Amino acid sequence: MILGIHDGHTSTACLINKGKILANVSEERFTKKKGQGGFPHKSLAYIFKEFGVSGKQLEAIALVGFVKPLVSISQYTSGRQDIFPKLIKYLPIDPRHLISYYVQGEKKKRLKNPELINSFVSHNISLEKVKSIEHHQCHAATAYYMSKFYQQKENTLVITLDGSGDGLSGTISVVNEKGEWKRLREISTFDSLGMIYGRTTQLLSMKPWEHEYKLMGMAPYAHDDYRKKAYAIFKKYIGLTEDGLGLRNKTKLWGNSLLEEMRNDFKLVRFDAISAGVQQLHEELATTLVKNWIAKTGIRKVAVAGGCFMNIKANKFIMELSNCDDFFVMPSGGDESCALGAAITLSKEKDKETAIEPLSHLYWGPENKSEEITKTLEKYREKLEFRKSDNIEFESAKLLADHKIIGRVSGRMEWGARALGNRSIIANPSRFENIRKLNNAIKMRDFWMPFAPSILWESRKDYAVYPKENDVCLMTIGFDSTELARQHIIAALHPYDLTMRPQFVTKDYNPSYHTLLSYFKEFTGIGGVLNTSFNLHGMPIVSDTEDAIFTLLNSELDFITINDYIIWKK
Repeated sequence: MILGIHDGHTSTACLINKGKILANVSEERFTKKKGQGGFPHKSLAYIFKEFGVSGKQLEAIALVGFVKPLVSISQYTSGRQDIFPKLIKYLPIDPRHLISYYVQGEKKKRLKNPELINSFVSHNISLEKVKSIEHHQCHAATAYYMSKFYQQKENTLVITLDGSGDGLSGTISVVNEKGEWKRLREISTFDSLGMIYGRTTQLLSMKPWEHEYKLMGMAPYAHDDYRKKAYAIFKKYIGLTEDGLGLRNKTKLWGNSLLEEMRNDFKLVRFDAISAGVQQLHEELATTLVKNWIAKTGIRKVAVAGGCFMNIKANKFIMELSNCDDFFVMPSGGDESCALGAAITLSKEKDKETAIEPLSHLYWGPENKSEEITKTLEKYREKLEFRKSDNIEFESAKLLADHKIIGRVSGRMEWGARALGNRSIIANPSRFENIRKLNNAIKMRDFWMPFAPSILWESRKDYAVYPKENDVCLMTIGFDSTELARQHIIAALHPYDLTMRPQFVTKDYNPSYHTLLSYFKEFTGIGGVLNTSFNLHGMPIVSDTEDAIFTLLNSELDFITINDYIIWKK
């Protein structure tokens, strides 16, 4: 068995056995702190207990090669000045060399860190079994090995883009039909497109590395004239290299020095225009970079990963490129996917013949056992009514048809940033008023943010403008909506531009959820539901029965279902 560990932002642990993914869980689900970083102690405790293994039994441990960043998350959120960006601004030296020198030095110290050593020792893990895997190799591994291109042994263009990892913000690689890798280009963290988006998020007083999706949601609302003004400012910060195959910081600004410049440049510029400007910049640079590499390599099948590719609007434009025949986006491809990539990489290094299990689902977390459910429900008997259902999918669909809003817990918890039916709040998508109830009484979300639909695979072309076949769509790509979608699932579309970020549900992927959606279609004629993550705003997606009940008691949810139980407030 191979264990993958990422102890950076949104720390995660992953267990693989002979290429099969047994578990992949993030620490935030156990600590109840969104984006929880540090060593994933509770995630490891769950994995070891659930699968009956110990640290001593592990064949090897893959540690994501995360080094202490030059600009820390705390510096982002506090806005305090850090020395390194100031040095970059004034020293007559290429910042990329300085960053690379720093990273190489920190990597040598990595496995000698006393805190890290103690963390491994506390789980009976021998340091001799631990190998550090480079950050962007982890992203690239998830992009390729989770795609059908690996299964079909096709030449694949693999691209990663994020904010920063081990001194890089992007890589371009090709993998041939024999599975042989060649890295063609590296993009320094100094030239980071993700860093621009992160700093813009901070500029708007939101949380960098977490609230970028709020800017993407706001962008369509901006007036074109205001958007163009903001976009022109952003263009002076970063662009493509002369050959069009890389990204280039046009300034000597980085970190808080860049933020200072932004604060001056964007005085009196509207917040919606700033959101639209950075979104346009991101879309154009990411799309053009992919387009140019397809032209350069002649490889028309593309697999991508990294936080920048969680931007579903940019992914939409990449999918629609005329020279891109097929496109795979690693679901939840931010840093939470690095533990999986590390475990896959080390598995292949140990044995090249190891076949990695195809991506068939993301339900790799804990499951609520019957004993735990009944015990917890009994504890809340004075506040709750509940009963067991003989057909929970049928009854849930009936409630949805009657415009009741349900928090659904079913089977193993999904991994990643997107709720995919097993830890979701679901609602009838045909009534626009349901958005107000969800926002004001349950999710407490920003008013401009859209929700998303879960759509039956069989109904996908009824609702999504579907320019190309795409086998896997787990809220990774944006789509334009059809006229029918604007009637049937209006509450699950972006309120302004009527695009969608869908999950297409197949029988194989999630039989129970597919059955529920099928019943709902029988009752209403509508082939999808509104789906949002089962949590209160600012909290991680619920994990267990206790979490689900807490959310019910502190919101205006009509019902929650936990496996076969229907539960409501007295």
